[in-house]
Amino acid sequence: MHQNLAPDPTTETNMLLKKLIHTVNNSTFLDDNFDTPPWTGPGSTEIWVQSLIYVSLSASLLAALGAMLGKQWLNHFQHVGHGTVDGRGRRRQRKLDALYAWHFNAVLEGLPILLQLSLLLFGVALGANLWTEQRMVACIVIGTTTSGAVFYALIVVAALISDVCPFQTPASNRLRSIGQRVVRFHNALQKRNQTILSSFLRFVGYIPYTIITSLHSFASCISHRLSSQYTITNTDAPCIRWLLETSDDPDVITTAASLVPEVEWPPDLDVSCALLRLRDTFLNCFENTQYDQPKLSDFSRDCAIACGKAFLHLYIERRSLDARPVFLRATHDPEFAPTSSSRLHDVHWLTWTRQNDPELSFICDLILETVLDLGVSTPISLGNPKIPNTFLMWMSHPLLHCLSADQYARFWRRRALDVVERLLVPPLPPTNVIANCLMAAGLLLDQPVDPSQLISTHKGSSIKTLLVSVLKSMQQAIGIDIHLELRERSSLYALKLLQPLAAVLEVEQFRQTAYDLGMPDWGVRLCQSFVDIVLHHPELCRPEAREKAWVAARDALHFSVITARSGDSGPADDQTAYTEEISRLRTTRNAGCGWLLDYIRHHHLISHQSALTDAFLTMSEMNIDAACREKMPTYINAMIFAMAPEKSPRLRKAAFRAAYSSRNFLASLDINSLSQDLCAQFSAALSSVTGDSISFGQGEDGILSEYSSMYGKQNLRYLHILFSWTQSKLWSHHLYDGGHLEACLLIAQNLRYFEIYPLTEHLALYIIAIMARLQSEGEHGNLIPNDLCGLLVHKAWASVALRSLKPLKLSESVIHEVLEPLAELTIQLLKRDAELVDVTSEFKSRVLQTLHHLEQGPADSVMLSLVKNVVSLVTT
Repeated sequence: MHQNLAPDPTTETNMLLKKLIHTVNNSTFLDDNFDTPPWTGPGSTEIWVQSLIYVSLSASLLAALGAMLGKQWLNHFQHVGHGTVDGRGRRRQRKLDALYAWHFNAVLEGLPILLQLSLLLFGVALGANLWTEQRMVACIVIGTTTSGAVFYALIVVAALISDVCPFQTPASNRLRSIGQRVVRFHNALQKRNQTILSSFLRFVGYIPYTIITSLHSFASCISHRLSSQYTITNTDAPCIRWLLETSDDPDVITTAASLVPEVEWPPDLDVSCALLRLRDTFLNCFENTQYDQPKLSDFSRDCAIACGKAFLHLYIERRSLDARPVFLRATHDPEFAPTSSSRLHDVHWLTWTRQNDPELSFICDLILETVLDLGVSTPISLGNPKIPNTFLMWMSHPLLHCLSADQYARFWRRRALDVVERLLVPPLPPTNVIANCLMAAGLLLDQPVDPSQLISTHKGSSIKTLLVSVLKSMQQAIGIDIHLELRERSSLYALKLLQPLAAVLEVEQFRQTAYDLGMPDWGVRLCQSFVDIVLHHPELCRPEAREKAWVAARDALHFSVITARSGDSGPADDQTAYTEEISRLRTTRNAGCGWLLDYIRHHHLISHQSALTDAFLTMSEMNIDAACREKMPTYINAMIFAMAPEKSPRLRKAAFRAAYSSRNFLASLDINSLSQDLCAQFSAALSSVTGDSISFGQGEDGILSEYSSMYGKQNLRYLHILFSWTQSKLWSHHLYDGGHLEACLLIAQNLRYFEIYPLTEHLALYIIAIMARLQSEGEHGNLIPNDLCGLLVHKAWASVALRSLKPLKLSESVIHEVLEPLAELTIQLLKRDAELVDVTSEFKSRVLQTLHHLEQGPADSVMLSLVKNVVSLVTT
């Protein structure tokens, strides 16, 4: 049908034949012009008819090509490959997600449209072409084409009129979407009719900007699509949604619902149908009673709990992200529409539920509150002990969304605090729950939060970052110059968070983070502020606020003790294994400790053991000044109370550490400061607390326990205390009355089996120093048995030689403290019987090494003389 698009060769042939005939016979064609007329091109009718025909042909060929490609695409989609069932399922899910992402349905729906367009264009072109040749035939073709077009238009209109019309086409779906947008735009124009001109002008000016940004967004989207790799994580939520939308098996729905809280749900993922299915399945677990009250069906509890938790998880998350109530509606895709939704009750039906199951009652009440916004009339306390911790762990994620929404946050702050206080206790929950609790703490302290962090269900790797943020916010919210009439909400919550955060800081890796922020000293200063206000400025606080202040002071000091601890404490429930170090207080060692003694006195009066434990541990790291002399009797009474055998091992060891730290100050007191009766009680308490450590944990079989090193350190502190008593007239005679000399000899005997260098040598050194001091008084002689003399003297000089190697500032006090009595006792033993000492080459080397290092420094002349005498005795 393309003959009209080029010159007709028949015309030129006829003209040439006429010219030949005229040449043969001049009498023919006398009046004809034998020049070929110029061809002016096809007419307009021929051009558009031929254009329609070729467009129809091209569309048909493209539709055929698309059909072949579509068949290949579908074959690729159906091909899963090899691997596990889980892997094949995930690959299929990724392919399904890609179909929606790349609008695969729209592409395939365009292929039939090409055929329909081709048929229409061919009919129009054929009718127009035949009209110029045969009107009757043309009318038949035109009539057939018109009938087909009218029929197609009618089914499109029918599909637009009714959603359930079976004659749905891609055109009807697109027209319906356009119509809805037109209606919304028309309604918006009616509301803004007074500013229509300004809106139009803004719209006109916005067109270039929209075009540029749209092109940029389109290019970025294409680049992202081409470079993105679908990971396993982002396929979990679509897989679960597909199961919820398509399955009618209650067991499958229950299993899928149980997985809902464990995966991350992208904000742009439509979960309307999944929410509807979860709601209907949850309500379907109940049956009507005689009075139309819901009653849990038999064997439906697991399904109800799983679906209820999944529904709340998705509903609360979507409500927070959309900043508006979530309307439970069916999906736009009828393929996934639940069939049983219409016959079920609404959530209002749960108002009449009466359940003895606290878990199920909690879910029902929470659904009523969140869906119907009944937070004021039906308050739910998450501090209820009947609610299990497993539910609170699940709730730790949804409550973040409730706290981040301003309209719901005021109902959830108290509940969030209950969750944090209940979950952050030893043993700690999983890391993801810890991260949720820390994020909730940050929201309570008015921290801004990134919405992407709220959605994530895998926050465990960001615990340190969240912890640093919370600790900094606490420092800003509370400060140091604090008063008891706190009005700021964040300050009140910060005080409440001290105790649960201390449980998190029990973990060494988290404790180091708090230490780097200076939290140990901050906690001590905070506790001091409360104590000073309560005891010294009572006019600044009401009586009912004082007890709260003491609670806050206890929490602050416990928080400080936890963050200042170095290393890991032993099991607190084991009486023989507990040890605790808090040697990292940086600014409070030389600060006044009078307030802490007042703190100890108050909690001694009320017998608060945990508060006394923290106070004694803190006191062990502080220096006592002369201003606290008058408070020493009450302090010693508190230590006697704490070291009683019936008290907890943790408290007894803490009091012992405090006694060790204050040994020199206590030894400097006289009879005017302390009574002999009080000193005797303290001596007896000290003997009771060290009774178990003297044997170094040695069992009946003679084998040392794994805690022998810890016992050795405790014995060394004990000997330090006894050595300080030898220099005090107030305390020295208690060494004999309290059984301490016998304890020293038992420790010396056990040194034969206890070999931990250099701890064993230090123990021997102080045993020698104590015995030498007592023998020098003249009341007792030969306190050390002959069989122990050589052992103790050898190990003592090994310890002195080791200490003399240290810088002078570190070892000078130790050398002056113990070297003089050691040298004197060694001289006595060598002069009495050299075989008791067993002078060996190694022993000589240690004595000479000590002398050499003393001569290099500004040593005391008396001490040098004593050591030289020892050298002369061992070398002759």
